Amino acid sequence: MRIYLDVCCLNRPFDDHTQDKIRLESEAVVTILSHIAEKQWQMIGSEIIAFEISRTPDPDRRRKVLIQAQLVMETIKINTQIITRIKKVLPGIWN
Repeated sequence: MRIYLDVCCLNRPFDDHTQDKIRLESEAVVTILSHIAEKQWQMIGSEIIAFEISRTPDPDRRRKVLIQAQLVMETIKINTQIITRIKKVLPGIWN
């Protein structure tokens, strides 16, 4: 199975787990990452992930998220076809 986790997902395990929803989402992400680490699933990334991680203000969190991002097996490059699809699905998001 190929799976894409955005930076919000990669950050979730490091969020405050006092809320049940956040704790459950974190557990789900950790489970997914364990399947990826065990080579049962493949993690797909994008050019945007590195940029978004670089903007993480907390250096310790940024380091931890970068470690998880190293599990990416394939990186999707942004091209005009992808931009066209984004503009159709999310008008006003990409100008």
